[in-house]
Amino acid sequence: MTYSNNNSAIPGRPLLAALVLLCSALASAQAAPYLPRSDAVVLATVPAGVRTAALRPKDLQSATTQAAADVESARITGDPRYLGYAQSALGPWWAAKDAPLPVVLIRAQIHQHNHLFEMALVDLDRALALDPRNAQARLTRAAIYQVQGNYSAAATDCRGLALLVEPLVTIDCMSRVSSLRGEASEAYRKLVLLRNRADGMEPRQRKEIELTLADISKRLGNDEAARQHYGIALSATPPDAYTLLTFADFLLERRAYSEVTALFGRYPEYADLLLRATLAARAMRVPNAGALAQQLREQYAAHQRRGDFVPTRDYARFLLDIEGKAAAALDAALVNWRSQREPADAIIVVRAAIAAGRTAAAAPVATFIRENGLEDVRLAALLAQLHVPPHVPSEHSAQPGLVHTAGHREQVSPEPAA
Repeated sequence: MTYSNNNSAIPGRPLLAALVLLCSALASAQAAPYLPRSDAVVLATVPAGVRTAALRPKDLQSATTQAAADVESARITGDPRYLGYAQSALGPWWAAKDAPLPVVLIRAQIHQHNHLFEMALVDLDRALALDPRNAQARLTRAAIYQVQGNYSAAATDCRGLALLVEPLVTIDCMSRVSSLRGEASEAYRKLVLLRNRADGMEPRQRKEIELTLADISKRLGNDEAARQHYGIALSATPPDAYTLLTFADFLLERRAYSEVTALFGRYPEYADLLLRATLAARAMRVPNAGALAQQLREQYAAHQRRGDFVPTRDYARFLLDIEGKAAAALDAALVNWRSQREPADAIIVVRAAIAAGRTAAAAPVATFIRENGLEDVRLAALLAQLHVPPHVPSEHSAQPGLVHTAGHREQVSPEPAA
């Protein structure tokens, strides 16, 4: 799902905030301007296709086309600046309560990427009031409900897709939700079965299916199947930010540190990969580990200076695993838990609670896991340290059934049902 990730995924900021920060930096530097030593010095890397506010489209169709392209660029690259460009393109309609449907849908996606889930839900509710058969709105809303841990609402939206999209889109949506509610093995089996029967699957949809299967396999403890699914997802389309991040996390958990650093070397422009590269470098005790950690500190410090910083699970992970500040990490993880309740969010709360010696702070997380029957071998092991009875899957091995077809998480625009 879109990231989700989670994740840490894309903590975008409005373009205005970036401009204010830039102006402030320029003003403070006037007394002693920086002069590069040569023309080879890179002062900043500007994404291709950057537009200024003065050049933003004036008509609705051009504006929404440009904004949609910018949101897609943010999804692929993980660069939050594109979200600011998208907001700028929608400038004349951005704050309008009666904005037309295309604007409402894109605005919801921007809020989703910025982790402003309640604002995104308001827009998605309005989109579905304007067009009850809008599959994209329903799919995006299901993704947000899943991230929030509202599985009943997510399942309702997934079921609502049945008459609007191809069966594979609906079953993928349902599989994600049911796999988090005590039915992981069965969800995996059904999704594999339907995937194997599908003909001519669109590449991005194939990637989505494989990422769902990889996630379920990982939580059930079947590393071999998970790696196969990640491999297919990575080859289905050019890697996007979410796919790279979730695969890097999988590699870190398996202590495949050299693969993580190689991944970062291929995609050094993906800022969120820096945390994973730093963790891998520290584990291998390589010479540049300290430099990477310092770069990470500066990155978070810059985010905090903007004034709208909200702790994420990645920030909690940075505090715990890089800075060794267990208490601060737990506080950050608990703040994040209020809005994001994916397995990775639960893991960092429990890990930080154990490290800080405040295991009682993880009680709400343990309760959430038990009440939903969430199956995850990683969480089961951690909860055992809290002396909290976990929900353990009856079978820790999902049967991969691979590979009969060639091969956040973003929600792809579904094809209409035939």
